[in-house]
Amino acid sequence: MPRANVTIKTRDGDCPASVFTPATGKGPWPAAIFYMDGLGIRPVMWEMGQRLADGGYLVLQPDLYYRFGSYPPKVASELLGSPKGMEELMKWVNSLDRDRKVSDSGAFIEFLS
Repeated sequence: MPRANVTIKTRDGDCPASVFTPATGKGPWPAAIFYMDGLGIRPVMWEMGQRLADGGYLVLQPDLYYRFGSYPPKVASELLGSPKGMEELMKWVNSLDRDRKVSDSGAFIEFLS
């Protein structure tokens, strides 16, 4: 089971996440939370999560933008190449204030324990 989709209950709702495990071997493995960058969850993030897992970790990769609902993968060149794109991206990034990040992280740690 290299990658599984899970849902984590948080204070603000249901957070979709991926759990990656090494392609070979049996656990238990040490856990790591792999926080996404500002562009959000997209295929390259899944590749990176699996690469980390193949190093011997159970990796949890939560979608911190879950409060916005589902969204298509963001394309860096489209967002970073225009003022309108940057404005849209910063709306998402700035939605993650300290309180939300701390609360969400507590739910992620509880999920892993």
